[in-house]
Amino acid sequence: MNKILLTVSLIVFSIIGMNAQSHGVMKFAGPSTFGVAVMDAWQDNESDTILFQMNSVSDADITIPAMYYKAMQLTIPSFTIHGAQFSMDYTTRNATFAEQTFSETITVGEAEKQITGTSFSAFYNHAEKVFELQMVISYGNMPFPVTYSVRAAYVSPETGIIEVKSQESRVKSQGETVKSNSVYDLSGRQVSSHRVGSVRILIQDGKKMLIR
Repeated sequence: MNKILLTVSLIVFSIIGMNAQSHGVMKFAGPSTFGVAVMDAWQDNESDTILFQMNSVSDADITIPAMYYKAMQLTIPSFTIHGAQFSMDYTTRNATFAEQTFSETITVGEAEKQITGTSFSAFYNHAEKVFELQMVISYGNMPFPVTYSVRAAYVSPETGIIEVKSQESRVKSQGETVKSNSVYDLSGRQVSSHRVGSVRILIQDGKKMLIR
């Protein structure tokens, strides 16, 4: 029995490893929102590009693009989160990054600056080829942490960016009535409850809301 389980595990690991290697660095692009929660100051970007490099069946490197925060005229340089931990559903091939923290050091000019993620979570939906990420980070000597959220679709060399519509967009396109009190997450799923202490971007009446 142990030999059978070992053989199955090796096969699964081999398949996933080959899949990761064939993809190399996967690119995702989509709209993002970031800002300072305590100032209630938010900024939307039409499209950010996220790079995803699977290292193994349980960790990946995720590269975040540079963020220019207009309200503070400050740029947070691009950085990579190394070894972000995830669990994979081998049936759906979805990857869930449970809430975790991280710390990275980057060089700006000749100075080293610290980027600390006090909250980080993400989810990769293989069927839709969509990568969602939420995090709260502190950068250098900034007085307040920055909250960042992005929903990005896989950029295929053959077909380009895969369009992903929220449920509200699909309902409108079908000519149906949208209830103003309905709330959806960025995957288009209707939300009935929210875990206190987590950070999420939700949609109501076609508008994004940051919920803490």
